[in-house]
Amino acid sequence: MKADLATRLSAYRDGELPEDEARVIESLLADDPHVQAEYDAILRADDAVARAFASMLNDPVPVALARAVSRAATPAQPAPTPAANIAQVPRWGMGLAAALALLAIGGAGGAFLSRSFDPSQQAVGWLDHVAEYHLVYASQKRHLVEVPASDLAHLQTWLANMTMVNFVVPDLTASGLTFQGARLLVASGKPVAQLMYTDKQGQVIAVCFMAGGDAALGEALSPFDTQHIGTLDMVSWKSNDASYVVVGPHGRPGLDVLAKEAAVSL
Repeated sequence: MKADLATRLSAYRDGELPEDEARVIESLLADDPHVQAEYDAILRADDAVARAFASMLNDPVPVALARAVSRAATPAQPAPTPAANIAQVPRWGMGLAAALALLAIGGAGGAFLSRSFDPSQQAVGWLDHVAEYHLVYASQKRHLVEVPASDLAHLQTWLANMTMVNFVVPDLTASGLTFQGARLLVASGKPVAQLMYTDKQGQVIAVCFMAGGDAALGEALSPFDTQHIGTLDMVSWKSNDASYVVVGPHGRPGLDVLAKEAAVSL
């Protein structure tokens, strides 16, 4: 009986009861404090769910998900779009739903997705992992790094031993960056060093590297390659024994200059 009442109260809350049944519920709410208490509990639960979804509204579409949608972007026959259902999902869900809706529309939608998620503009392999890590850790304040810049000697020895890449932390103060410390990541099954910097606006810039370059380069460096992944820009290059990337917010000017400046030290 209680379960049936809870179902009817939920239906009343959603406006799904016939008019005569709604009047019965309204009478119960007015006369029975226990029914009112149960209805209040339902309202609180709905509010908690709404707030939980609201916190996701600004989350970016996960990189792997965007790439999966990109691969599926093929022309199809026009089909109706369930716009009402799309409106019920959180923002990153909206991104997926909108992408799938464009797939369903086909033609122009497929062409749009092909441009938006052009595989030639997406990083592959370890850079995907670095981008996902950066989105998580760049939002941290107290826990931005594992080892702070104040413990520089230990930081350099630790990361050199873990990555098997000899390096010196680049001094980028001339470009307005402050070194905050570092983290150890894992990408494509390999340890990756993540050196974290902040600028005067509080934006987080990372210099990341791992073992594995291009032996054919000798003492030279590969060309610098700029890529855009989600809300991030990435400038990557290789030496004969390591791969590197500078990561920052999309549209931040000067990442290519920072990459070249870091490459001199690394």
